[in-house]
Amino acid sequence: MRIWTRLTAMLALLAATACAAEPPPPPQAEHEADHPLVGRLWRPAEGRFATIDEALAATLAADAVLLGETHDNPDHHALQAWMLRRLTAAGRRPNVVFEMFDAGQTGRLNAHLAAHPGDAEGIGDAIGWAENGWPDWPLYRPIAEAALASGGRLIAGDLARPQVRAIARGTEPTATLEDLGITTELDAATLDDMKAEIREDHCNLMPEAALAGMVRVQRARDAALARALAQGLKDGGGAVLIAGAGHVRADRAVPAQLPRFAPGRSVIAIAFQEVDADRLDPTAYGVGYPGDRQPYDLVWFTRRAEREDQCEELRRQMQKKKPG
Repeated sequence: MRIWTRLTAMLALLAATACAAEPPPPPQAEHEADHPLVGRLWRPAEGRFATIDEALAATLAADAVLLGETHDNPDHHALQAWMLRRLTAAGRRPNVVFEMFDAGQTGRLNAHLAAHPGDAEGIGDAIGWAENGWPDWPLYRPIAEAALASGGRLIAGDLARPQVRAIARGTEPTATLEDLGITTELDAATLDDMKAEIREDHCNLMPEAALAGMVRVQRARDAALARALAQGLKDGGGAVLIAGAGHVRADRAVPAQLPRFAPGRSVIAIAFQEVDADRLDPTAYGVGYPGDRQPYDLVWFTRRAEREDQCEELRRQMQKKKPG
């Protein structure tokens, strides 16, 4: 999985073309602009900072590049699109898997691109993007534009919504779970950790009885994304995954699932991390993870996006769903 030993030649290539290279996009998010970690890259396993050229060399050396985001942060999407353009400029033609496209939308996505090749702008309307609760399509459109401009395919990574609901309820056929490779029980520590993560991500508002089903869904979605990534790798130009940062963590998410579907492929998992005013040391962001270390190959620190109180919004949504 690790590809750092292949970096020397890639760094030399990057150095030779650096003068003409497109620089990273300027930040758009407003919060924590003066934070000392903004714009810096961290290698958790080695406890040191990395350069941008080193990070780009690592992506060029990997078969699969996983770019983990915070969904509503515009800087994360701008950097994802920029990295795709840099891969293309270096001669790669990666297929791009989107967590945000599900299997139920594949037909509409393919039909739109067959009728309107290269039309990234129209994808949102074509697949009913606004109905699915993701941030506005214009945030993601530059990523799709970069992928299509390179000649790569766009691939729906997520399971269809009816299937997700069935997995959460425990009614999905065993054969489907076997195909995804999630019939084995998790060890107690991992199960407890995943429940705690889901509990915290949902503001401690989810009923305890729902957590086991949500863990099944998380495992199934990780496996589905890994399977889609393996599909993207078959063309020989490499593949990129656009997903939430939780899906790209190397210890138990897509990187851990990929070898079942695409044995022997090299992976780099990059997380874009919003900075926190109270955490000035990069190691502080690893607290709470196993070994108190972030489970990514690289962490790229960014400004924090403006957003409403997500917990209050979740409370409102849950209140609406209550009977009576």
